[in-house]
Amino acid sequence: MIPRTEGRLTRPDGDEVWFESAGEGPTLVLSHGLGGNGATWFQQVPAFAEHHQVVTWDQRGFGRSTSTAGRVGPEVAVEDLLALLDHLDVGSAHLVGQSMGGWAVLGAALRAPERVRSLVLACTTAGIPAVHVAPFDPSGIGPRGGTRPLGVHPAVGERLPEIDPARAYLYQALGTFGRRPSDDELARLLAETTYDPDALGMLEVPTLFICASRDPLMSPELIRDAATRLPQATVVELSDRGHSPYFEDPDAWNAVVGDFLRTVGA
Repeated sequence: MIPRTEGRLTRPDGDEVWFESAGEGPTLVLSHGLGGNGATWFQQVPAFAEHHQVVTWDQRGFGRSTSTAGRVGPEVAVEDLLALLDHLDVGSAHLVGQSMGGWAVLGAALRAPERVRSLVLACTTAGIPAVHVAPFDPSGIGPRGGTRPLGVHPAVGERLPEIDPARAYLYQALGTFGRRPSDDELARLLAETTYDPDALGMLEVPTLFICASRDPLMSPELIRDAATRLPQATVVELSDRGHSPYFEDPDAWNAVVGDFLRTVGA
């Protein structure tokens, strides 16, 4: 039986950050994207908790975390993530960021590299300035909530609603939990937050970039361009998948990340 705990970390401004910890072993922190919350990792937590302490959390305003202080976005997410590691008495961890979550984990690695054993940047430029391609365009995210047809969401693409409409709807429903700013506002904050190229070039943390061939938000070309900024980066592309392959094709995604973690551990 895998041990599990959950709690709320109260921040100095009064907001509460919800978190869950499952399993034992090297710590693996999963940071969600704009379309979800900690619950979207339901296909990863049981798989990785067999050999890791898997930590999931909700960014402010998402899921079970509050946002009454009005502080949301990448900068506060970095602060909350590092505070969560302190709260859980975790010296160093493997950090995984999906889409928006990439800004949080890369920002944490730049601020405290000694606390990061490895990075997985999944379908995200993570605040890395573009080199040879056009930068991330936030306009593709579009409106949130009930204006979209059943099961339709840019983060899951076109394939999942066709092959598994129930799971596509689940993703859509999970994204409505919490009280957060609009997709447009959060996407603008992401586009405006970029990290210093010189600092990126000195970041000696093993980093895996995951991209997907049918991702309309973070194309493989954009991801490969971002990877050139980091000295220890590798890129794996998943074919015929959309922006959230961890949700769309968890077996393939889990295998890629598992292989990377074993390599880093070795």
